[in-house]
Amino acid sequence: MVRIKQTVIVILSLCIALCGLFVPKTDAAVNDYVSVTKTLDKTTMTTEEEATVTLNISGTPPVNVVMPSDVILIIDKSGSMLPSYNNGEDKMTAAKEAAKGFIDLMDMNYHRVGIVDFSSSNTIGTFPLTTDKDAAKNYINGITANGSTATGDAIQVATSLLANQRPDAQPVIVIMTDGDATQPTNDPYGYAKQQAQAAKDAGIVFYTIALLKSTDDPDSSGPNVLLKEMATTSAHHHFVLGSTGLSDIYAAIVKEIGMASAYDVKVTDIVDPNFEIVPGSADNNIPKPTITGNTLTWDFKELKNSVLSFTYKIRPVDKTKAGTFPVSNVTSSITYKDYAGAARVKNIPTANITVKLPAPVITSLEQASGHPRGGETVTIHGKNFVNGAKVTFGTASATNVSFVDSNTITVTSPAGVQGTVTVTVQNPDSQKATAQYQYKTNPTVTSITPSSGPFDGGNTVEIIGAYFMPTATVTIGGQAATVTYRLNTTNLRVTAPKALAAGPADVTITNPDGTSVVVTGGYTYDPAPITDPIISSISPNTGLVTGGDIAVIDGKNFKSGMKVYIDGKVATTTYVSDTRLRVTIPAASQPGVVDVAVADLAGNLFKLPAAYTYTAIQYPTPTVTSISPNKGLIAGGDIAFVDGTNFVSGVSKVSIGGKALTTTFVSSTRLRVTIPAGDAAGKVDVVVTNNDKVSTLTEGYEYTLPVILPVSVTSLTPNNGLITGGTVLYIDGTNFASGAKVYFGSTQVSSTYVSSTRLRVTSPAAATPGKVDITVTNLDGGTGTLTQGFEYTVLTPTITLLTPNHANKVGGDIIFVDGTNFDSTAKVTINGINATTAFISATRLRVTVPASAVVGTVPLVVTLGNGQAVTTSFTYDSGPVLPAPTITSMSLSSGAVGTIFFVDGTNFTGKATVYFGTTKVTTTYVSASRLRIAVPSGVGTGPISVTVVNDDGQASNAVTFTVT
Repeated sequence: MVRIKQTVIVILSLCIALCGLFVPKTDAAVNDYVSVTKTLDKTTMTTEEEATVTLNISGTPPVNVVMPSDVILIIDKSGSMLPSYNNGEDKMTAAKEAAKGFIDLMDMNYHRVGIVDFSSSNTIGTFPLTTDKDAAKNYINGITANGSTATGDAIQVATSLLANQRPDAQPVIVIMTDGDATQPTNDPYGYAKQQAQAAKDAGIVFYTIALLKSTDDPDSSGPNVLLKEMATTSAHHHFVLGSTGLSDIYAAIVKEIGMASAYDVKVTDIVDPNFEIVPGSADNNIPKPTITGNTLTWDFKELKNSVLSFTYKIRPVDKTKAGTFPVSNVTSSITYKDYAGAARVKNIPTANITVKLPAPVITSLEQASGHPRGGETVTIHGKNFVNGAKVTFGTASATNVSFVDSNTITVTSPAGVQGTVTVTVQNPDSQKATAQYQYKTNPTVTSITPSSGPFDGGNTVEIIGAYFMPTATVTIGGQAATVTYRLNTTNLRVTAPKALAAGPADVTITNPDGTSVVVTGGYTYDPAPITDPIISSISPNTGLVTGGDIAVIDGKNFKSGMKVYIDGKVATTTYVSDTRLRVTIPAASQPGVVDVAVADLAGNLFKLPAAYTYTAIQYPTPTVTSISPNKGLIAGGDIAFVDGTNFVSGVSKVSIGGKALTTTFVSSTRLRVTIPAGDAAGKVDVVVTNNDKVSTLTEGYEYTLPVILPVSVTSLTPNNGLITGGTVLYIDGTNFASGAKVYFGSTQVSSTYVSSTRLRVTSPAAATPGKVDITVTNLDGGTGTLTQGFEYTVLTPTITLLTPNHANKVGGDIIFVDGTNFDSTAKVTINGINATTAFISATRLRVTVPASAVVGTVPLVVTLGNGQAVTTSFTYDSGPVLPAPTITSMSLSSGAVGTIFFVDGTNFTGKATVYFGTTKVTTTYVSASRLRIAVPSGVGTGPISVTVVNDDGQASNAVTFTVT
């Protein structure tokens, strides 16, 4: 019997695989299509924490098993589906088209479909279950949108229609709505969920589709949350933003209907008694479980081809109990029916979690510091302390440890070293808490040796006492003393600093923790030695007021860095020894006896009065013999040379007519000057001075009045140029002077002086063509004009040659246009058609000939940007007559569609076309003797005539290719 039963199962399985038919609900399915896992978000937790438990239930439906289904499509037709409510988007039309697409995809050999269309409670329409797709779609076509949204009433009507379901069919509701239920007015959302639950309780599989606004947030949208809670499981819920994708969702639901991994699923998860379920932690599951004590139960109609994740949180019950515990009872299980209707049970695996007590925490120390000898009572405040905890101060154990409660421990501090140590509380489970404790007391001093020393310090002083910390600092008389040696906490050796004043000074020792001791008058400074610098002499002790002499200053107590002042002016000073300084004497403003002083490093001056004598310089008396030139225009500005004797650089000065002027020393016998402007024509004195020594050349220079010469302009070469300017030309005439101004009409231009009869200029741009006056004006006012002397012209092109002067009418040939006055704005037209033009130079253009509809002579026009144009003749011809193509062979004579082969022959052009019969073929030009082609589709099979046609229309001979 067992073997017979197994055989029947095998045969039924083959039928399912081959036919896709629904299996009668008799024996269980061969395979198990459900799996379950349990995971935790942590493996260790404290008694005060929570852990999240996740059940993942997976289903994989058999692909060839289809359960017949009776499906009711609930379609929202409320006014909120209209474009006016959705920024122009027509949700109603989208919903109807998607629903009709759903019906088109339904296999009516297994399923039936009915329709409920709803808005307000009194406008709910129905269409009974049917296998007639056209009838159902015609009904949908007649649905129009208007009214409120009575979602709960629509579900109730759909449930009623499914009361007539086939006994072997699964009842299904697919509701599509914008989700925002509005009727009844007292609690439309609650009523909709109540009716959905009633449908699910009646065994109906419930799909939901939320048609949201394109701007909605799905996570916070009330309609989306409502429909998600109404669905059989979270996998049975879908949403779209706007209406895009709605048809895809319906299509996905069609594939799921009638196919499931399990039916009538009940998940029972029993939490271990060491834990309790955190209230509200399972509320977001779809469906929401029923919780009784420590048992969670989920009931739902079917499990699809998806993973359902159910989560909840647990926490320890006993806050003082630690250990490793299972999360759930081993009797936790899933019961369900397979596609054959057989009942199945699957145990839910458990998982272990380690629970430990929370770590101790120290919040404060009462008596957080104490004497290094210990013995202080310290109260430790915090939480999570456990009886039996150990307390240490650094590495030393505290005594008299008393556990008061979980928040308080009292101890007696052990002896320690002055400074901060870590107080550690360690519970019996080795978890620790720490805080800082400070050992502190003021240091003490028993002796200071020696108790006195030199004013400049630098000697070693030893201090003996107690409670000196490793980085303690020492001051003597308020000045820091450098610590050079330390011995434990009892001995310091320092270098005494320099004193601020002689006599007793306080000794202060300061620990880094702020504790300190002051020994009043603990150290005495000897009187300071006299170290002021003293000047005894300067040698030499006299020199010229110009300074620059080297002298030595003798004395004592000199130091490197000291400066010397001569008559209050700092001298360049070099330290030689403590008894000698070397200086460079600074210049003086006048002769006389002055003080010499040395400044110590603090800037204090120590003088030797009347120690140095400055003597005056004696300059020779100059003589003036001549000035050249000795006359010039009253306007001045000429360069002249004054000759004579005894001129001194930097001293000798020249004045002409009583006017001092800048003098340049050339030599002891020559000076150079620029003549100043005169007050009137006539002779004036030339005077040279060496300070107080004077020499005069009476009436040595004569000022003259200017003579204005008449200017004439006789000719221009060239006398014309383009209005764009830039023409270089020469102006000829008489009496031109350097610096003369030139005018083209009223426009001034700079000129280059060539000679008194010639100037060179560059013509400026002009606004219009035509002649203008040319005027030359010298700086002395002399002026002359050549009336209408220069003519402005525009650029006019000419054509001298076309190379070649003809081209094929098909266009594309390159020709060159030669001529004059071309520029980068030049454009060419041939027979009125624009030709691609490249500017090569002012005498050549490169032109690509456009195609022409005519053969014969046509005009070719070159036009510049200034509108000037020139025309010549150009000839279009038919071009050379090429020989017709011929086919000599093919690399293949037969092949299937898509086969690539080569056609060989002669006279193929780059634009040749190949035909299979009358079908044009994609062609790759290889050379004039080879083409590469592929057998085209749509030409049938059997022998086909192959020909090549060049772009001039000449065709080749025909050869035969057999399409297989």
